[in-house]
Amino acid sequence: MTCRSRSTCATCCLAYAMCFMVTLSIIIMVSIMGAIKGPSAVNEMVEDKISTVIDEMMVLEPSSEIFQSWLDPQIPIYQKFYFFDVQNADDVLNRGAKPRLVEIGPYTYRVSISRYNLTFGDNDTLSFKQKTWMEFVPELSVGYENDSFTTVNIPLAASVSVLKYADWFSKMSVSAVASIHGHQMFIKLSVGEILWGYEDPFMKQLQDLAGKEAIPSYVVGILPHVNGSVISSVINTGASNITELNKLIEWNGMTELDWWGSKEANMINGSDGSILHPEMTAEETIYVYDQIHCRSVPYIYKEDITFYDVPMMKFHIPWYTYANASSYPPNAGFCLQDSCPDGILNVTSCMDANFGISAPHFLYASPDIIDSFDGIEPNETKHQSYMVVEPVTGVSYTQRRRLQMNLYMESVDGIMQSEGIRSMYYPLTWIEMGVDLPESLATDYKNQMSAVEGFDDMVFYAFIATAIFCFVLLMLTAICVILQCCKKRGVRDDSYVTMKKEGSITSKTYTDGIPTDIYVKIPNEDIGNNNVTDEQKYEQKCDIITESTVLSNDHTHKHQTDDESSSGDEYDEVLWKVHISETNGNVISGPETQV
Repeated sequence: MTCRSRSTCATCCLAYAMCFMVTLSIIIMVSIMGAIKGPSAVNEMVEDKISTVIDEMMVLEPSSEIFQSWLDPQIPIYQKFYFFDVQNADDVLNRGAKPRLVEIGPYTYRVSISRYNLTFGDNDTLSFKQKTWMEFVPELSVGYENDSFTTVNIPLAASVSVLKYADWFSKMSVSAVASIHGHQMFIKLSVGEILWGYEDPFMKQLQDLAGKEAIPSYVVGILPHVNGSVISSVINTGASNITELNKLIEWNGMTELDWWGSKEANMINGSDGSILHPEMTAEETIYVYDQIHCRSVPYIYKEDITFYDVPMMKFHIPWYTYANASSYPPNAGFCLQDSCPDGILNVTSCMDANFGISAPHFLYASPDIIDSFDGIEPNETKHQSYMVVEPVTGVSYTQRRRLQMNLYMESVDGIMQSEGIRSMYYPLTWIEMGVDLPESLATDYKNQMSAVEGFDDMVFYAFIATAIFCFVLLMLTAICVILQCCKKRGVRDDSYVTMKKEGSITSKTYTDGIPTDIYVKIPNEDIGNNNVTDEQKYEQKCDIITESTVLSNDHTHKHQTDDESSSGDEYDEVLWKVHISETNGNVISGPETQV
């Protein structure tokens, strides 16, 4: 038969409990680490997946979601014009008075864009033609296209600047022609005339005198060739590198410009601003090529904002865009004159007249330019150009591109119409191009991002719940182990005996729950009770042997086998614990646990 010990089973149970407690401890630690690191790890995986999906959506290919919107934009684009009515033109001409200006506007046009003749080429290129036209929107305007006001006479002022270093006869001839047609340096024109042009009899006669090579057209206006214009472009589709999305490779057949004074200034950087690449960062500069500026204009990060309840970034045109080389040395290539005013970009080299581009109301210009007029009131909120971008998708939810067109006027000897006028840039109009995506697009995006963030939270709380559950189990297990140990070692009201071979019977009582030794010699038949069978006696004796603890280093424990005697003489000194009667000292039960 096999001798099995109750105490051995208890020891095994304690061992299993300890292993279970260690396992729970590990699960708790893993859960806590999961709660800390899990959401970010999950978020990183989700963001990688989102990034891949967005890249596929934004690439300019026929199968992408953005392609049709880019090809035929349906989102309203509005261009607003504000004009400056000169209130004291006679005083300015005759007495050199400071011009007194009154702003009139907006006169609003809806801009329509059509892209066609698409050709996909190698190296992720896409070539196309783009037609742009504008339609007047009276309900968004302060008046009508036939409203008129006093402004600068563009053809005469431009002719005066061109003839500054001409011979006396040429100057007198121009002055005479201007007198014939009653031209002065200021003229009253309608909104439509000043924007889209009109046939000027003065310029027609000059063309007859100088020839079409010198004067190709006698139609005069600020933007005579813009409405209905067609340009060709080659861009990057972003298929291989999404950060190259919509990047201009060629504009109107040019890979670089040819009217500025340095290689850097002539670079065509960035895009046309209609689409930006995903994964925008605050550190990068967004370049947008602008036809009126005749250059790529930088937009730099300004601040984080919340737009339509979605976190976004705001970029704006910085002050140094219009600064001269003295204020900002890298702009040296944009100054081709002897001196360039601070705050105005001279674009004469790419336009037909001595135009200068600035921010509206000469924002960022030097104080002396602003003080040259009454009615000029720069305001960053009203006059600064900016775009609001959702950085993950690169979608610009709102844009305000603002600029002011100015014409240089000066007094030139020999041309009497210019006598008495002060040399300066006179403001003609300032323009605002605005785009606003519908709020529904931002709402859809916000809902999708909220679902992702909700998944992160779910992962976090799942780890926390697991940690709490395992902690409770760990505490319950620990309590059970402690109670079991107390039961095994703990303080009881029972009496205990210590059995020692060939000992004599002595008796002591418990006073504080701590057992004192009782040395006793008990025959095997007295163990438990007198009626037990031999097999039961043997099993109990096995318990005595297997639960024994050697009392002396000089003795060793000997395990009794089936063929050995059950007299009790086959083992050495042992220390064991039994229950005894408090009345007669007989053994009631045992052994139970080791002392």
